[in-house]
Amino acid sequence: MKYSALLLTLMLAACAAQPTVKSWMDPKSSVTVTAQTEPLVLIRAAPAPGLNERDYAQLTAIEINRMGERKLYLVAILWNSGDLWPDQAGAFQNAFKQIEVNLGDRTVALTPHTGEASELGISEALPLPIPGSSQIYFPISRDDLRAISRSSRIELTANGVPDAPRRYEEWQDGRRSLDDFLGQLPEIRPQS
Repeated sequence: MKYSALLLTLMLAACAAQPTVKSWMDPKSSVTVTAQTEPLVLIRAAPAPGLNERDYAQLTAIEINRMGERKLYLVAILWNSGDLWPDQAGAFQNAFKQIEVNLGDRTVALTPHTGEASELGISEALPLPIPGSSQIYFPISRDDLRAISRSSRIELTANGVPDAPRRYEEWQDGRRSLDDFLGQLPEIRPQS
């Protein structure tokens, strides 16, 4: 009887602990994609003119493994709580042509991958439980990802539109998932 209660407790704990990192093979390119599943969610500091309408930027780290050649990206998944007109949606995406992630003690400047996602080996949108229609891939180093995971506060400035920066503040924490993601990456061994 006492073992039944222990077993039930362990089973419930396993059900409650959802994985925070997911890996899959792209069906067309056969690259292995690994991603954190709980993103950092940032909300635009200045509300949109519409009632209850806000811009969001979700940041999730991914690794693309193409036969042992590994590359890291910070993916910005953009969405808005309202309906955007086509010109508004274009301005929203254009703002992310250059971003700065402010971590308090340092700033990480990122420029997006300029080609198609298929060039990275991604044939379809990331199959993550994250809403959003636009996915922008920013090459990033492991050290910069580690700095993001260790920061106490994250702010993002989208500088892609001259003289019209868009500032985003942290709204939902995803550092545990980012830590788990970084923890499963293979160690980098210095070449001798």
